Amino acid sequence: MSILSFFSTTCETRELHRDPDLRTKYYRNSFNQCLEALKKYAEAENLDLKNVNPVHGELYMLGNGFDMIITVTQITPQESGIDIKVNVFGLMGMNKPKKRALELYAFLDSSLRFKGVSLHP
Repeated sequence: MSILSFFSTTCETRELHRDPDLRTKYYRNSFNQCLEALKKYAEAENLDLKNVNPVHGELYMLGNGFDMIITVTQITPQESGIDIKVNVFGLMGMNKPKKRALELYAFLDSSLRFKGVSLHP
């Protein structure tokens, strides 16, 4: 972790991220099962689920001092990839965006069938 990433107010996962913790995760679940798990996460964490766009596979959640955009990509009918973007409202992130993204991935790992990390570069 660099000093700049510690103070950053945004965090985004992607397929080939330089930080291995922030790489796209894949699950052996359908698109709809992933959406349901994400809705349960929003309910459990008291997040306001502002928008669900099944056409583009995006969910927009708003929390106290941050927002999240989660993208669910259906690879096959029984495989989905999930990417996360977290924005913290403030001058310094203090590593909060990364913690939020990893917290969401931990919840998904426990509620969905984990397949792998960065499988389709």
